[in-house]
Amino acid sequence: MQEISKQTARRFVLGQQGIWPGRRWQGQAGVEEAIRTIQAVQIDTISVVARNHDLTLWSRVAGYRPEWLETLLYQERRFFEYGGVLFIYPLEEWPYWQTIMSRDSRWRSRIKTELPHIIELVKTKIALDGPLASRDFKDRERVPGGFNTVKDTTHALDYLWITGELMVHSRRGFDRVYELTERLQPAALDQAGPVSMEEAEYFFAVKALRDLALATPAALARRVTNMLHRRASPTECAAWLVRMLQDGLVWQIKIEGLKDNYYYPAEAAGYLAQLENGKIPESYQTVGPDTLHEVNFLAPLDNVTWDRLRLKSLFAYDYVWEVYKPQSIRRWGYYTLPVLYGDRLVARIDPKLDRRTGKLTIQGFWLDDETLAGDDKFASALDCGLRNFARFHQATELDASVVRVVK
Repeated sequence: MQEISKQTARRFVLGQQGIWPGRRWQGQAGVEEAIRTIQAVQIDTISVVARNHDLTLWSRVAGYRPEWLETLLYQERRFFEYGGVLFIYPLEEWPYWQTIMSRDSRWRSRIKTELPHIIELVKTKIALDGPLASRDFKDRERVPGGFNTVKDTTHALDYLWITGELMVHSRRGFDRVYELTERLQPAALDQAGPVSMEEAEYFFAVKALRDLALATPAALARRVTNMLHRRASPTECAAWLVRMLQDGLVWQIKIEGLKDNYYYPAEAAGYLAQLENGKIPESYQTVGPDTLHEVNFLAPLDNVTWDRLRLKSLFAYDYVWEVYKPQSIRRWGYYTLPVLYGDRLVARIDPKLDRRTGKLTIQGFWLDDETLAGDDKFASALDCGLRNFARFHQATELDASVVRVVK
């Protein structure tokens, strides 16, 4: 193939991410397969409704339950959470992460220089007392950090975690509880051989491309930067893509109406060809309704919505997450979620869950595709999606009165 349609591009990106033509996985085993397939899941603290990581997995796993992820993370320990921008990754990637963890930075150098005795204090206390959270360190000196100041022991915990000496053992509320890596994952340390920085960075460039499914060098640079813990340039990523071409890991394609060359994983070439021929790959088959019969709502930091520039070029969808904007200048809502109908993003909702009363309210609804106003099939699919969303949140009441404009 020399060129594919935009519809094929959309379906390929959504299909490789497990959200088209519908949810592909189910059960705890499905959660594990989903994370491995989509490469990473971003964790975020904001909980207007479910948190970002749970919304991301709910969009892909039929009947998703947060406890399935917690079991995989904190009991079976098949995955771990890590990063300045916090993501969930498979444990078998640990050797590559150790190399990234060894990279120095001005922040690390400063903490190591200014707080060496605090770092040792924290390590010793965890070694003696077992897993601890920041709140377990009382009456500490406050030092500059975060949005204002933080405890010196919090800086030390962050340092030891970022450098790989500590791992997240569990969560208390939503606070991270840390344990010594050598005690929590001795097997991971035993199997970790030396990986060069060049090898590690190339590994993550390939991983980021599998996450994106279709990418330009610029898009790859934006995505892989989070994994490398340094800024990657489009020129550097272009060189990695050339190497991937030479290694037979990627192929190149054009997308109708777009001037740039796009790259995609070679192992997915058969899927792309089937999609361009109007077929749905067997591995894309759903375990429930497809997105034409039940819309899906994508998390604000979903792998598909994360890159706003790519979203606009491939999906013609202008998405802005407005949680950090003053209310007076928001165009949409505080925690707006894109609405997926078929293979298009056609609307957005602004939901809020009152955990005290169990009431889920859709505070705002905006149609991007005005042709769907009055469309009975879309209205039915939207209603099904909202009811599924309410069930997931165990809502006792759903107020979606603002949405009825489409019926």
